[in-house]
Amino acid sequence: MRQRARTRSSRRERSVEAAVEAAIAAAVMGEAAPARPLVEALARWPVSDDGDDPVAAALADAVVGAVAAAWQNGWQPADVHRVVERHQGRAHARLAARAIGHEARSYPDNALPSRWRLQLDAIGAADALREDNADDGWAVPWPPGLARDGRPGVARVQAIEVAVATAGLVRSLPLLARLGPLPGEADPAPGPRSRTGRRASAGDGADPRVLHKVTSLLAKAESTNFPSEAEALTAKAQELMTRHAIDRAHVEARHGTAPQVGGRRVGIDDPYAGARYLLLSAVADANRCRAVWTRQWWFSTVFGDEGDLDAVELLYTSLLVQATRAMVAEPRPATGRSASGSTRSFRQSFLVAFARRIGERLAEAAEAVTADEATRSTALVPLFAARREAAGAALAAAFPDLRTTRMSARSAAGWQAGVRAADRAQLDVQRSVSRDANRALR
Repeated sequence: MRQRARTRSSRRERSVEAAVEAAIAAAVMGEAAPARPLVEALARWPVSDDGDDPVAAALADAVVGAVAAAWQNGWQPADVHRVVERHQGRAHARLAARAIGHEARSYPDNALPSRWRLQLDAIGAADALREDNADDGWAVPWPPGLARDGRPGVARVQAIEVAVATAGLVRSLPLLARLGPLPGEADPAPGPRSRTGRRASAGDGADPRVLHKVTSLLAKAESTNFPSEAEALTAKAQELMTRHAIDRAHVEARHGTAPQVGGRRVGIDDPYAGARYLLLSAVADANRCRAVWTRQWWFSTVFGDEGDLDAVELLYTSLLVQATRAMVAEPRPATGRSASGSTRSFRQSFLVAFARRIGERLAEAAEAVTADEATRSTALVPLFAARREAAGAALAAAFPDLRTTRMSARSAAGWQAGVRAADRAQLDVQRSVSRDANRALR
């Protein structure tokens, strides 16, 4: 009798798994109409007397398995969460975050890459990572009971539909370039061994103490009500990161190591996503990195030295805050029938002009520091040139079929306002960076 009971239970589990797979397969194919009857059939599946929900368990396994497969295809936690939220909504994104957290629980504490831990915290997956129980009911958290007419409750149908759609979307994600180690893997493959026996790792980022100073400068830039002060502080942050990059380059030269390039994805959201990407690309160019925009998945990928990538992320985030504040503060175009269109054209042009001009000013700040140092060391220019070339080669290898896109700026008033916002400050790039940084931190 016990053997028969176990056999019947095993058959039921296989039946549930087959039904779940059929529903997810329909979702992967984008067949919304066939998927709905399959979802409703899953919602009617009986729950055991002790509360075990085989459908919830099978869906939990399916969603976790889908995100685990996405890692193998080059995706990272923040990428998956962003795409699910943009395509399907917040309920699906919350489920994806929980699935990512539960998948991360399968690894030892020290097996998660540091950047993955940051992403888990950012998307809210860390809560699932810290949960004490391993109950599979998290995938369908609503009560499993039936309505009075014997049909499944609306909440249960919706929960199953969310899980099926989420698993289907994550399974359908395309192959991306791998940007670092996966959970459980060793550190990134080391670069060539130097003459001293040391291996250079692409995981060596900027000095945390320098990042702290830069972050403090940018926080002050974001909080000040004086545009000239904001731009001066931002320029100081760029100078400080450039000097740090120079110090790192000299260390690499002494060790005889080749440039070690990494990659990071940065979310690029609407409105004005194209203009936002131009700003990111300008910041990347000023810091010897290369950026490419993957529009359909709402992110850009930036390649470069890990320390340079730290600078790009920090500066881009701060400048986006500053640009948005300056844009909103500008008087809107004259009202009328096309007021909405005029406002959008004005702001689009504002951000495009801001990106172009601020990129020039960041490059000027970086080049002034580099030229000053180059008078004392003839090796610096080829070192930085090698970094740029390595970043360009990494981008070309990851994205062999690139297309150029044009970004329009039709509002002359918006363009002029954007240039003014990026050009108000007179940046004295020859002043001592360390003195200004210390003064700003007091």
